[in-house]
Amino acid sequence: MKILQTIAGAVLIAGSSIGAAQPPTRPGDFGSQTLTLINSYRTSRGLPALVANSTLKALATEHSRYQAARSAISHDGFRQRSAQARAAGLKGICAENVGVGYQNAQHLFSGWKNSSAHNKNLLRPNLRYASVSVVGNYSTFFACE
Repeated sequence: MKILQTIAGAVLIAGSSIGAAQPPTRPGDFGSQTLTLINSYRTSRGLPALVANSTLKALATEHSRYQAARSAISHDGFRQRSAQARAAGLKGICAENVGVGYQNAQHLFSGWKNSSAHNKNLLRPNLRYASVSVVGNYSTFFACE
């Protein structure tokens, strides 16, 4: 059995160095808007857009809820999420970015883009499927081959 290769991204917290908090563009989960921004960024760099995936959406949402319930960001359970993605038919490497304190899709995307570890995950060339989920102040980007 092929061993699933996994890569977890760094943790990013929105802070005063990024600028003042911006008002939300709409209440609730702006994950799909964030994925649209990620895809525009990827295609501008000659990479394929990531396909939204319902399994990855569920896993990202579950992890964002986990972080919100604990009031802490983490990559706890990353290997288990990767295994669940594999069981659903996704293969190879998975990547994850998490964040806290972002008020809208542009703010979250910019935070990840401007962090080298997060940006590396956004631009992984072999990733094909992804989702972004925001629950309260906590966000998760989860993508797999």
